[in-house]
Amino acid sequence: MADIITTDGVDSHPDWSHVPEHARHVFLCTGPRCTQRGALQLWKTLRRHLLAHDRIETPGGVLLTRTHCQFPCNLGPVMTVYPETCWYGVRSHADAQRLVEVHLVGGEVVEDLLIKERS
Repeated sequence: MADIITTDGVDSHPDWSHVPEHARHVFLCTGPRCTQRGALQLWKTLRRHLLAHDRIETPGGVLLTRTHCQFPCNLGPVMTVYPETCWYGVRSHADAQRLVEVHLVGGEVVEDLLIKERS
C-alpha cells in the first residue's frame, strides 16, 4: 500500500483517485432522523455481513456509502441499492442481515422491505 502524501495541506493517497470495484452501490441514510432510528448500528451490521461474504469493494461486490437525508424520513432508516433502484426501509439488524443475504449476495429483491416501487 502506498504512503499517504500531503499536498497543499490535504492528505492524498493513490487509491483515493480510483472508483473501487463493485457491482452494486448501496447508500444508507445516516441523517438525523435515520440515525435516531438506529442507522449507525445498522451500518455496522451491513458492513460486518458484507465483509463476512467478501462483498466490500470487490468485482461483483458492493460499494457501501453513508448519506444524509434521502427521504422519506418516517420510513427509515432508508437504504437504496443501485443499479436495481431499490429503496428499502431497514428497521432492524435482522432486516440488514436479510438484505445482505438475499439481495446483495443472492441477487433477489426483498419485496416486503421495499418502500418505493422500483423504477
